[in-house]
Amino acid sequence: MSTVLPKRTVRYDSPIIDAARWDGYEPRDDDIFICTPPKCGTTWTQAICALLIFGRADIDVKPGVVSPWLDATHTPIDETIAMLQAQDHQRFIKTHTPLDGIPFFSNCIYLAVFRDPRDVHFSMRNHATNQASGKNAHRATKNVGEGFRRWVGKPYVEGDEDNFSLVSFAHHYKTFKEFAHLPNVHLFHYADLKRDLRGSMEQISNVLGISHTGAAMDELASTASFENMKKRADQFVPGAGQGRWKDEGRFFNKGANNQWRGVLSDDDMAVYAARMGELFSGEDIAWLQHGSEGVAAKISRGDESSS
Repeated sequence: MSTVLPKRTVRYDSPIIDAARWDGYEPRDDDIFICTPPKCGTTWTQAICALLIFGRADIDVKPGVVSPWLDATHTPIDETIAMLQAQDHQRFIKTHTPLDGIPFFSNCIYLAVFRDPRDVHFSMRNHATNQASGKNAHRATKNVGEGFRRWVGKPYVEGDEDNFSLVSFAHHYKTFKEFAHLPNVHLFHYADLKRDLRGSMEQISNVLGISHTGAAMDELASTASFENMKKRADQFVPGAGQGRWKDEGRFFNKGANNQWRGVLSDDDMAVYAARMGELFSGEDIAWLQHGSEGVAAKISRGDESSS
């Protein structure tokens, strides 16, 4: 097995991301990095970590506040670092940056969460139209198929944190998949969280080195349900109460898989399938589109197909 470790080789910046913000961060043992491409369950994973770490279903913290998006410029970096230094619980930090753009520490935990790329695109459409600023409104094109095909075909731009595209999603995934053999790098899938939230939380709990009784885990999983977070949007939505969203409850819009079915044409899907075949192996496609069940089905069929 390779002894090579991840290295920070690319500087990712955008209008709201500043790679230099990592320079002031000092790790602690068992710090958690929640590493996802946009719209892959970041907020959900932050909530799950908060519930597991604090161990109570009635937590009174806002996960999006105590778990800062470290490389985003929403707050001055000095304030963000000071908040992290003052925390005496296991810290959990959000980023959308690929593994080749963040520091790697063998004593920290990396949770990388992914989702069916097609649902990522459709979730972003909702996100873009719900932002009060309207800065990403261009991502919700009037012609849905045209916007989808544009997202599929958009070229990769190294270091562009704001390059929302299928190929950027692919790059993010590959930077983590390459090092998934390391004991502190863990890949999870949105579909598995939806399919078995409690079981997925057990897995994450084990990764974090946290133990809860069966009854306590039942209660924590109930609190982490998509429906409950939507009901308690003022606690779980990032930037709640700051006027960032037209409708905070709509931040947790559908949370569903297969949002693209019945919307995309056969031609749209053909373009997508061809590009996926260029970017990924059959096993990667099966997992990215369906999670663990996709891989199991592929093995059962013994073929390379996935839909």
